[in-house]
Amino acid sequence: LAQDFGSKVLVPACCSHFPRLASCPTPDMAEEIEEGFVDISEAKDGGLLKKIITEGTGEETPPSGSNVSVHYVGTLHSDGSKFDSSRDRPGTFKFDVGVGQVIKGWDVGICSMRKGERAILRCRSEYAYGDSGSPPKIPGGATLNFDVELFSWKVKVKAPGQMDPVERTQHATKQKELGNAAFAKGDWDAAVEAYEDGVKYITFRSGSGGGGHGHSHGGRPCSGDHGDEDDEEDFEDDDEEEPKGELSVDDKLLAIALLNNCAAARLKVDDAKSAIKDSTQALGFDSANVKALFRRAQAHLALGSYAEATEDAQKLLDLDKENKPAQQLLLTVGLEEKKAKKKEKAMYSKMFG
Repeated sequence: LAQDFGSKVLVPACCSHFPRLASCPTPDMAEEIEEGFVDISEAKDGGLLKKIITEGTGEETPPSGSNVSVHYVGTLHSDGSKFDSSRDRPGTFKFDVGVGQVIKGWDVGICSMRKGERAILRCRSEYAYGDSGSPPKIPGGATLNFDVELFSWKVKVKAPGQMDPVERTQHATKQKELGNAAFAKGDWDAAVEAYEDGVKYITFRSGSGGGGHGHSHGGRPCSGDHGDEDDEEDFEDDDEEEPKGELSVDDKLLAIALLNNCAAARLKVDDAKSAIKDSTQALGFDSANVKALFRRAQAHLALGSYAEATEDAQKLLDLDKENKPAQQLLLTVGLEEKKAKKKEKAMYSKMFG
C-alpha cells in the first residue's frame, strides 16, 4: 500500500515481488475462509480474500494502469487496530492501479471492484508488506484488512502528441459520445470534462502547444502566448520540426460539435465566460455556424452583455430569417436590457434623489 502516515506519498510496493517463503501458507495449509469472503488470490491459496460490503454498479472494473480514486481504512487482522486511513485526510486517495505503485493485494483486489463498490480486502503478508512489514505500525508477516471504497477511475491514454491523426480522431469521437451520455443524464461537469478532452485531442497539431481550447483558432497556428506554459515548453522543439497543418473537413466538424456541446454544458453550470470562448473557437472553424452563434448570444445575455448578444442573434437571423429560437432570443435580449436600464435608473434616483 502507498504509505501516507501523515503525508500522501506513494511508495513502491517492493514486498509484492518477494518470493514465497517456507513459512508462507500453501493451499493445503490455508485456513478455512471466513463466511462472506471469497478467495481472489492469483494462486487461489487464500492469500487475498475479498468480502463485498456494498455492491457496485455496472459490470466494468478498472483496467490495469488506470488512475483510481478510493477511500480506505487499514487495520491489523490480529487485533483490529487501525494503522492508516485516507478518510482522516481531505480528498480521496488516487493512484495508478495494477502497475506496482501499491501493494500486490491492492493491485489485484481493486481491479476486481466495480464503481461504487465497497469491500474488505484481507491481504496476507505476501500480498501486503511481507516479512519485513512497515515499521512501526505494521509488523513483519502481518495480515492486513483494508476497507476500500472505489469511487471512480480514469483510463489513461496516450498524450495527443504520441498519437497519429487517426487515433486522435477516434479518441475525440469517443469523448464526444461520453460527453453526450453525461449531458443526457444531467451530469454537466462530466460532460464538460469529456468535451474538453475531445477538443484537446482533435485540435492538436504538432507545435501548437498541445492543441486544446484557444490554440487552434480554426486550424491555424496560434502565435499568442496565452496557452499553458508547461505545454509550450514541452512542444517547443516540435515547432521547428514539423509544420502546423490544417484540420481535415471531418475533424473540423467534430471539433465544432465538441465545442458547441461544451458551450451548452457550460451554460448549464452558469459558466458563461467559458461558453463564449468555446463558441468563439467554433466560429473560428466556421464563422457562419448557427449553433455557435446561438450559444454565444445566450452566454452574452447571461453576462448582461446586451449589445454583443444582440449582434450575435442578429447575425444568426441574417443567416436564417425563420430561426424561431433566434427570434425569441432577440426579443428576450431586448426585454432584459430594458429591465436592466430601468433598474439602473431606479438605483441612480435613490442615490441622487
